[in-house]
Amino acid sequence: MRLRYITCSDIRENIPVNKIIDLLRILPKVELGVQAHHPSMNSGMPRRIWLNEILKMSDTFCKPLNVALHVNYDWCSEFCSGNIPLELKSLLDRRHKNKGEPIIKRWQLNLGDGTIIPDVRAISEIIKSYPYQEFIFPYNDNPKLQSFVQELNDTGVKFSLLFDASYGAGISPSSWNAPVYQQHPQGYAGGLSPDNVIENLDKISKVAGNRTDIWIDAEGKLMKPGTRIFDLERAGNYIRNALSWEQKQR
Repeated sequence: MRLRYITCSDIRENIPVNKIIDLLRILPKVELGVQAHHPSMNSGMPRRIWLNEILKMSDTFCKPLNVALHVNYDWCSEFCSGNIPLELKSLLDRRHKNKGEPIIKRWQLNLGDGTIIPDVRAISEIIKSYPYQEFIFPYNDNPKLQSFVQELNDTGVKFSLLFDASYGAGISPSSWNAPVYQQHPQGYAGGLSPDNVIENLDKISKVAGNRTDIWIDAEGKLMKPGTRIFDLERAGNYIRNALSWEQKQR
């Protein structure tokens, strides 16, 4: 198994942009997951200003830095009905100054516990309209989510799945599910931390086999204990431990 991305999620505007860039440049596989919802990402809000600075810096490198936007709440509902909020559309349409590639390549629609179920036709049309972006949907044992994913798969569009058995609660499962569809990349989330990432990669690799389109996504356990404050030191340890695991597989 080879990792596509090592994702650090819910990093926020209290972290200086220069430190973000340092983190993203440890290795091309490192990805930053930014939470996007109204009003935190509206124009003029601190998070949008901070993200714009990161994207400006990204424009100065040969390729866009790995930034994934995680769309939540009302914005997720709008997106899933086919109505992309203007604040998000401006980011969807933004391209790298030199390469012409999307400045934000991956878009994760956080459907929660299945209360938000996308309109299959509407979301497939959005995916077709943005062929150079990757759209990610959660996947677990929720029948509604499973039905939606199957219907979307039947349309023939490309998309990715994020397996999280805990519905975003940050709890590691006793075992990880094998990738559901061979043609769609799959990520794994749920309780990953600097301390347990190697152990969990061992488990994931047993079900993922030789696939090279797998990624991992850590969030809650990258925060300072008892807070929602992102800890750069913990993130760095998580990344280094994941990389050391992968190097031993060669």
